[in-house]
Amino acid sequence: MLFQLKVQNIALIEELVIEFGEGLNVLTGETGAGKSIVIDAMNLALGERADRDLIRSGEQKAQVHALFDISASKKAKALLDENGIPAEDGELVVSRELLLSGRNVVRVNGSLAPLALLKQLSALLVDVHGQHEHQSLMDESRHLAFLDAFAGEALDSARAEVAALYAAWRELSQRLAQIRGGAQQRAQRLDMLQYQATEIESARLRPGEEEELAEKRSLFRNGERIAAALGGALQALEGGESAPGALDAARQALTLLGGIAKLSKEFSTLEEALADAVYGLEDVASQLFDQNQGLEFDPKELERAENRLDLIKNLKRKYGADVSAVLAYLDQISGELQQLKSGNDDSAALEAELKRAEEALLQAELRLSALRRESGKRFEAGLLSELQDLGMAGARFMLEFNEIPSESSALRALHSADGLDRLRFLLSANRGEDLKPLSHTASGGELSRIMLAFKALCAGEVRTMVFDEIDTGISGHMAQVVGEKMCAIGGERQVICVTHLPQIAALGHSHLLVQKREEGGRTITFVEGLTAEQRVVEIARMIGGKEITSSALEHAREMLSPS
Repeated sequence: MLFQLKVQNIALIEELVIEFGEGLNVLTGETGAGKSIVIDAMNLALGERADRDLIRSGEQKAQVHALFDISASKKAKALLDENGIPAEDGELVVSRELLLSGRNVVRVNGSLAPLALLKQLSALLVDVHGQHEHQSLMDESRHLAFLDAFAGEALDSARAEVAALYAAWRELSQRLAQIRGGAQQRAQRLDMLQYQATEIESARLRPGEEEELAEKRSLFRNGERIAAALGGALQALEGGESAPGALDAARQALTLLGGIAKLSKEFSTLEEALADAVYGLEDVASQLFDQNQGLEFDPKELERAENRLDLIKNLKRKYGADVSAVLAYLDQISGELQQLKSGNDDSAALEAELKRAEEALLQAELRLSALRRESGKRFEAGLLSELQDLGMAGARFMLEFNEIPSESSALRALHSADGLDRLRFLLSANRGEDLKPLSHTASGGELSRIMLAFKALCAGEVRTMVFDEIDTGISGHMAQVVGEKMCAIGGERQVICVTHLPQIAALGHSHLLVQKREEGGRTITFVEGLTAEQRVVEIARMIGGKEITSSALEHAREMLSPS
């Protein structure tokens, strides 16, 4: 579960460490104090979208770090193992750095990691309910996901099987549709691919050829310069009619040293060293001579190299970034050409394969549907129980599944990676009313309570739940009921709740106050845990506003006193 959050240079936050305790953690503060910034920082640590506007004015980057206890999360530990990331002592440390340039750097237990991995991990550890998320209940396309989240592992393997079989069936369907394409379209495609293949094949490309040609072209273009350099170097070593060269001088020096070499070991050593140098110079002179004699800069060779490079450039422009990519493209279209040429022969076999794949998919989908309907009964009963706890004793709730047709074309239209099922939630919020689609019946306050019921029911392995003003649209007794439900959830999980209602704040196991102050001409948001007496004052402020009266203080003490 989320244990600690460290924030640096995000919006109004300069540096902040927030420790969340067990049970229900409430965050309160006046409007504009920075509660939403704390949630933004938390979302950043969980892999949500990063906006450079989050970076504190005048700073080059923002950072956020989160510490999780994953000792109870088998899925999180398995995901870390899959990615070769150790999790020592059951802890997970996530850090994310956002730079003004827009660059994101994510580390998981010190190892650089892709953002997608961070989002996968955080989804297993923390469930964040934003201020407007309850509106997702109005979207019937998302209702099936709520049921699947409730069913959890009971559906995991069945859903994975359906997704894999659907992908295979869809691929076969597309291949068959391509083969069955109109004769004209197929002929056009065949002609185009044949032209491309012929164009590439006739070029007779080979890996590394472009680099060799570029080097040859460079030599040709610099022919005069190379000849002058080789001839000049050779003349400098061997000399000419008008002046001796370096080799003549070196040989003369070697002769002079030879006359005194026997007189001293040091002279002998010098003679040997100079002899080696002379031999080396003679070898270089010999190579220079051979190179100079072998120089041939035929303009036609340069023209052929230029033309060949232009041909390769044209093929790269059409078919790939380099010669290897062009050849890989040739392999790809060669396979498609073969398929197009033998399309009539392959279609019958492919039709039979497609029929078998669709039958396997249908059977897997029917198994998944049966499991969903079985889980749906428990889901209905569980949600009604939660709604009763939340003051909706007269409510009725039902899952409305689609009918699964028997006719093959109608079935085929329903195939998807999620199976055949379509689902919507029906609700009667008050006794005596008919069941109607949820989007037509629930008020804002009821939606908040229904969403809380869903979260309590569908949390699965997630150990930390974050509610950002889920109390929108409720007040009075209902606020007390919602607070008690979150407090009850806090008995089993860690709950972090941003609230503006004193009834909920008073039920927290720990209370964090978000405030802002000015330091050095700048505004800074900070968060501090409240003592028992400080909680009284804060809840009194929530009851009566800025003017904290004695009656508000008394009321706050009553709310905080154990019942």
